[in-house]
Amino acid sequence: MKRFLFLSILVFLVFMIWMSVHEKEDNSPLPKKLEKAIRLTRMKEYHDDDYDYTVRYPSFFEQAADSLLDKGCSRFSFWQDSTEIVQTTFVEQNADCLTLEQAMAKYASALHATEQQKGENFFILSGHIHADNGAITNRRFHAKFVRHRKLWFVQTLVYPEDCELAMRRLIQEIDNWEIW
Repeated sequence: MKRFLFLSILVFLVFMIWMSVHEKEDNSPLPKKLEKAIRLTRMKEYHDDDYDYTVRYPSFFEQAADSLLDKGCSRFSFWQDSTEIVQTTFVEQNADCLTLEQAMAKYASALHATEQQKGENFFILSGHIHADNGAITNRRFHAKFVRHRKLWFVQTLVYPEDCELAMRRLIQEIDNWEIW
């Protein structure tokens, strides 16, 4: 019995030493880890009951409580090591009855968008986020505005510039987003 106990402990110690020597620690930077995580993760769906739209987001993003947001809004975020990624959807009135072109010009100017794309009933804007003093920050945004009657359905993604490659899947999700 003593021999069995001794051999069991010895085998356990050898196994633990082997595991610690051969354990591969992932020392890659966070943007690389994030790229892999977003590429491989399962996407969840959120359905807004107020305006009957659906949005997809990564399963490891945290959803803000609905009670904290306005009617028709949703927010999903990821935060780690001072890296914050926020995916937001909201609905706003087209009170000025702006055409697609007028709204695109208005929001592109307000957001300092450097890239613009127009579709049949939507437009997409992206670029750097500017600080209050007008300086360019190291954060980017990507937003899709979909017009439906007198409403704008908007989905945005805000992320650090060094995570741009990691955001490809989420940007594609936003670009393909349809309200109904």
